[in-house]
Amino acid sequence: MSKHTELTVAQREAIYLGKMQGRSLSQLAREIGCSKACARKWWRVGHKHGLESLRNTRLSATNTTTILLSRFDLRVAERALYWKQQHPRRGPTRVLLDLTKDESVRGLRLPRRSQLAAYFKQVCPELLAQRHVRPPAPPRARETHDLWQLDSKENLRLQDGTIATVFDVREPVACVWLGLFAHATQTKKAWRKLTLAETQNDLRQVFVLYGLPRGIQTDREHLYGCPADEAFPTLFTLWLAGLGIAHHFSRPSQPTDQPQVERGHRTWNDYLTAPEPLPDIARLQASLDESRHAHNAELPSRAGDCNGRPPLQAHPEVNHVWRPYNPAAEPELFSLDRVDQFLSQFTWQYKVSSIGQVAIHDHVYYIGMASAGQRVDVRFDSTNRCFAFSDAKNGTVLKRLPARHLDAGTIMNLPFPLPELGRPVQLSFPI
Repeated sequence: MSKHTELTVAQREAIYLGKMQGRSLSQLAREIGCSKACARKWWRVGHKHGLESLRNTRLSATNTTTILLSRFDLRVAERALYWKQQHPRRGPTRVLLDLTKDESVRGLRLPRRSQLAAYFKQVCPELLAQRHVRPPAPPRARETHDLWQLDSKENLRLQDGTIATVFDVREPVACVWLGLFAHATQTKKAWRKLTLAETQNDLRQVFVLYGLPRGIQTDREHLYGCPADEAFPTLFTLWLAGLGIAHHFSRPSQPTDQPQVERGHRTWNDYLTAPEPLPDIARLQASLDESRHAHNAELPSRAGDCNGRPPLQAHPEVNHVWRPYNPAAEPELFSLDRVDQFLSQFTWQYKVSSIGQVAIHDHVYYIGMASAGQRVDVRFDSTNRCFAFSDAKNGTVLKRLPARHLDAGTIMNLPFPLPELGRPVQLSFPI
């Protein structure tokens, strides 16, 4: 018998009863086919807790040479396991409280919380809460235009019945609002999220004033998506990649990962606060412009290292354009090669539908009925700009299909025809 094979109840009882009859552990171990240490273990369990303890399959489900809580009365382990099975969501602290009120173990010595935690991990790991490893925190901006923060304040009600959303672009190092943009987002039933085109056009106005940043950080709204190692990137992420801007994400349910833009919502909202809501979207935008100008250039700030100075006075370098931008020249600035290099780093897994299809973004790719219900790995082949679909189990390439939605025009989402290069583009900028 392998030293790792668990003994049956009959074999454990044979060890206990044989030793009680005066036979040696070495002899009993040879007859049963286990190590002497294993025979000694079960002899000690039976000698201390009685013959019934050898029939406790929960206590036996371990390859360790000692059983946790074996120094306590057997009833303590049994009742602790009982309370954990009855209430799986209760932790060791709560179970310990249950034991102190349990009449069947009253007066018995109880284990510490840490001993109960180790015991549950040993005998009933399936009842423990699964801990998920959190993604790493996004990088911190070290200098201006290193990492802008984006967010939206939604569901603002105006006097004329308009429901508005304010799109906020924040420079966290300089504590400067780069842009505040009001959008009417009411629908027939309620309100909607900002579209990709609205978000891109707002950012283009900021790019004109301050140039292209090194990175942009967002939450995980549907428009922005998730990191590319978790899911196929959105067109917004690919647009940033094509412009040479790194896209960073806050962790799930961690608004404190971008505290400056989150706190900024309250700052400008306090500036707008009045007895009555603003009359319409035009007045909201004008008030946002006033608020942004006052915050950036007039009001003393205690944020960052402003030390009571207005942010633009404390950080004049924010007006230095690192990488100039012109909307008319975006097709020249945008690089599809950068997009391809970015995509070729990752592998994504999809489940093939019952009719043999895989949907990537809004486009459906037919893999074949033979793969229906299976999982496939998807990689982007930059040499011929196609998707390679492979069996997730053995890596066999099932099909290669051209990527239909990753052309420059779709990603940039620009209006056509484009303005002539060099022609001034009329845009309305905040103050």
